[in-house]
Amino acid sequence: MSSYPVNALAMPLSLEQSTASGDITESGDIIQARYILNRLFQDYPVAFAVRLWNGSMLTIGDGAAAFTFCLEQASVLRDMVWFSNPKRLVEAYCSGEVQIQGDFHAAMQLREHFESLSLPLHEKLGLVFRALTLANNQQALPEHTAHTPHSPTQPQSASVPSSHGIALSYDVPEDFYQRWLGEQMLHSCAYFASPTHTLAQAQQTQLTLICQKLHLQHGDTLLDIACGWGTLACWAAKHYGVFVHGITHNPTQYAYALKQVQQQGLTHLVKIELADYRTLPALGSYDKAACISIADHLGAAHYPDFLAKVHAALKPGGLFLSHVITAENPAGQQDASTAFINRQLYPAGELTSFAHLLQHMDSARFDVFNVEGLRRHYVMTLRQWLANLEAQHTSIAASMGERTYRIWRLAMTASAIQFEQGVTGMHQMLATRR
Repeated sequence: MSSYPVNALAMPLSLEQSTASGDITESGDIIQARYILNRLFQDYPVAFAVRLWNGSMLTIGDGAAAFTFCLEQASVLRDMVWFSNPKRLVEAYCSGEVQIQGDFHAAMQLREHFESLSLPLHEKLGLVFRALTLANNQQALPEHTAHTPHSPTQPQSASVPSSHGIALSYDVPEDFYQRWLGEQMLHSCAYFASPTHTLAQAQQTQLTLICQKLHLQHGDTLLDIACGWGTLACWAAKHYGVFVHGITHNPTQYAYALKQVQQQGLTHLVKIELADYRTLPALGSYDKAACISIADHLGAAHYPDFLAKVHAALKPGGLFLSHVITAENPAGQQDASTAFINRQLYPAGELTSFAHLLQHMDSARFDVFNVEGLRRHYVMTLRQWLANLEAQHTSIAASMGERTYRIWRLAMTASAIQFEQGVTGMHQMLATRR
């Protein structure tokens, strides 16, 4: 996608002299909105259109508009001026106060613009005064996008760390995930050996690589921590003849995984248990252990305890594969996207840096001897998931509500951008127990 600087003060916004209902006269509201938007989006790098709450169209930049930013409520523009905060845009999109038509990925650059926007106080107050003169639009929002406090996709703050916080992100039925995760039901990074591979091929490649890295042999015992939908457990048992003990905290995943074990005839090799990692027995009874994308949802303060539990469960010299999302910045320095994803989906989640993870592994008496960065693979995985999600928009909105669809669409797009920019990474570490 090409981009170019646009000085919106030198190149005024254009007003399209038509709406869905016919010709219009430029009103005082439109003049004020034009001025406000001119200032807010000066030097914005992508041309886009703005549709105001009365149907009036404004165009920012030169050339074809990449997307249309539809303001359904005048209050959103007032808040954009007062708060200058991308979180307000996020909430407005999820609630239906804002619609995005066209290139959604390009529209997400609005987030970065607002994060870097800094107006002098006197100028901000002047824009606020102009915004306050806009006519208040009392038009009701569609019921399916209205805000519902403490819905599964708008959880309360989690006071209990680890599994309680993670469970909130899965408080939706399995068929929701089946619509976009792919046939393997692998809710983690796939491995694209070729850019032409399908999601299913890349997921199978990832499962095979995990098993190969763990050097799984017939008769080995494998502990699958946070086994999710049972995908890795069934794959390892079916293709490598290992005995797998999978644990998951989530009842929906537990029921689905049990069903998969039974349908694939693996009950003699796979045991799925509804349990928390904190209940792991300190028996030192497992040859190998795998943890696919749970550590990043625990919170940094709980990672040492988690590693201690894994260490105690493994035999001396046992192999441990950890598949973790990492952050470029230290914990606590969240941008709007990270804050949104954590608040909506993983309220107990907290990313840490790769360097800190290595320190934790060493302190827990694990020797890391193989590391692979999978950031680019996660970008491709998220793009495939997003395409699947958008293809299922109508059915997901009908069964789960438009708000749920929008939250997940926004979260996936924001995550993809973070991985593209290197703000977040994915590391797969293989270690041996000392």
